[in-house]
Amino acid sequence: MLCRQLVVSGANEPDEAGSYIRRRFQALNKNPAKVIYSHFTCATDTDNIELVFNNTADVLIKANLAKQKMN
Repeated sequence: MLCRQLVVSGANEPDEAGSYIRRRFQALNKNPAKVIYSHFTCATDTDNIELVFNNTADVLIKANLAKQKMN
């Protein structure tokens, strides 16, 4: 559905498409205290994939430590 609406709107630039998809996911967040982190990457860009995985692990570890009041 997201991609179909994007095509219908005529947007065909990668940055424009990424911004559209980011806005759609952020609009689904009904809890303002919940932070949504978005990363755009290509599966063949191994350096960037590693960065995304490391950032994700960091966020999860910090969230779990905060939950346990260990940060």
